Parts: sequence; structure tokens; C-alpha cells
Amino acid sequence: MDRSSSSAPPLTDQVSAAMLHNAGLFLKKAAEEIAAHGDDSNAAFDIDRATLVTVLMQIAVELSATALVLKHEGFVGVTKPKDLPATDAEAKALWEAGKIRTINFEQIKPKAAKYLGDEAFWLNVDFLQRARNKLVHFHAPIIEGDRFDLKYDAVQVLLQIIAALRRTEEHEFAFGAMNLLGLELFNRLVRTEHYQEEAAARAREIDPNPHRCGCCGARAYLRDDDTCLTCGYSSEETFLRCPECSKRAVFYDHLNLDANPWLKARCGQCDWEGLAARCPPCEVDYLIERHALPICPHCEDA
Repeated sequence: MDRSSSSAPPLTDQVSAAMLHNAGLFLKKAAEEIAAHGDDSNAAFDIDRATLVTVLMQIAVELSATALVLKHEGFVGVTKPKDLPATDAEAKALWEAGKIRTINFEQIKPKAAKYLGDEAFWLNVDFLQRARNKLVHFHAPIIEGDRFDLKYDAVQVLLQIIAALRRTEEHEFAFGAMNLLGLELFNRLVRTEHYQEEAAARAREIDPNPHRCGCCGARAYLRDDDTCLTCGYSSEETFLRCPECSKRAVFYDHLNLDANPWLKARCGQCDWEGLAARCPPCEVDYLIERHALPICPHCEDA
């Protein structure tokens, strides 16, 4: 008995996993193109970059949508009856030969909507699909206005796609995105000016006076939800009172303070920046100005 074959995952799982992996590659390449543009607010994406970003993201969505329908419904969900493989062996042979014929994306979409994204996600997909079809079928260049729109919306759309593919909650999007893109690329994306402005506007709809995030600097940190809408950072509700504005709004890395004599600290409500330290005798965290000596104000042993 061939134990390796008996323990192998179902063919549909193998195929869908390969498709999702490739979708991730396309998304990462799209993210690299977006990040490479820089953050010049006066310049739209050039035609080549807009073309690459649009097509790469749309291919990733089409791959992912087909993969998820295949995973949940089998080959019957993604092929016409006349093209349905009769056996797994035939399906595997067709797959390895690149000859599986699937239904078109318009037929895939309503099925995929059961497993992927929400209404807003599919509206973004429709925009990408229309732009991609113009490029692929008519070779029509993307006009400057659309290239500005794409530049402004690309990061948000990209992160929504990744969150949908990773099936993460909105407030946990950062974990899936960082895992796929890597920390450096993720941080470059979430620090783009327009993306931060959009996130800050969404934050103000929830909290009239959100904190400025101690991680990415966007004023999009929701105090009640304890999460930044821009980068996903959470401080676990540990803040110190600011010596400048007196608000309990100073971010610092309290989890790693024991291993350091002090760490950088920044107020989420004003421009104060300084250092946070922890007093070993009284185990209380406190703030000091830059270049000041770490003297604990809470105990006499400091």
C-alpha cells in the first residue's frame, strides 16, 4: 500500500492551495509596485505602474475566488459539465498538463461571494475587473484621473483583498498582511499619506478624537477598540499620562520595558516625545524627558 498517496490531501485542496499561494505572490508584487511609487501627492501612478498594480491585484482575486470555490464545491463548482473530469486521476493529469477548463470569472463571482469578502470587497473587485479588461482586451491605457484614484485607493484595496483571503477580522488585518508582505513592506504601505488620511477619517467616524498611533503615527488609534485602523497596532490599553497635555495618551512598549533601561514614548494627543522607564523596586512605569536621568517619581529608592 502506498502510504504517501493515502495520506496526501484531496486533489482539490492541493490545487486550491497552489492557486492561493500564487495569488499571494501577485499581491506581494503589486504591493512592491505601490510602495516603489513613493508618496509624492502631486504625481499619479504612471501608466506602467498603474497597469501592473491593476492586473496583478485582479489576477490575485480571480485566482483566489476560483481556488475557494474549488476547495468548497469541488471541480463541479468551477467547470462546465462537459469539461468536468470523470475521476481524480483524470483531474490530476489535466491539472498537471495545464488543461483544466474553468467557467469564466463572471460565473465564478456569485459562488465565490459565499466564501470571500463582503459587498465593499466585491465593489472593489468590479472596479479592478473593468480596468483590467480594458487593459487586456483593448490595450487601452488608464487615464490620469483613474491613475490618481488607483494611487489613492490601492493600499486600502490591497489590504482588503489580503484580509479577505486570510479571512481575518477587520481589526486583525495587520497580522495577515504582515505575514504575506513582510514587516518592512507592510510598514511602507501603511505610512503612505493618503492611506493614513483615509484611515484617520474612518477613525473619526467612530471616535471624535482618536489618538495618534504610537507605531505608525496616523491619528487613527481608537481608544475604545484599542486598535489603530491604519496599521493594526494595539497597545493593550497601557498608556501613561502625558507631561505636556496631561492626557493619558502616551504610547510605549510596556511589554519590553523590563529588558531595557528605557524605551521611546510618544503622546497620541500632542507632539510630546520622550522616554518611558520602569522602576524595579516599585514596578511602576513612568516618563522622563529625552536626555534626562531615569529617576522614579513614585518611590524613594530610585
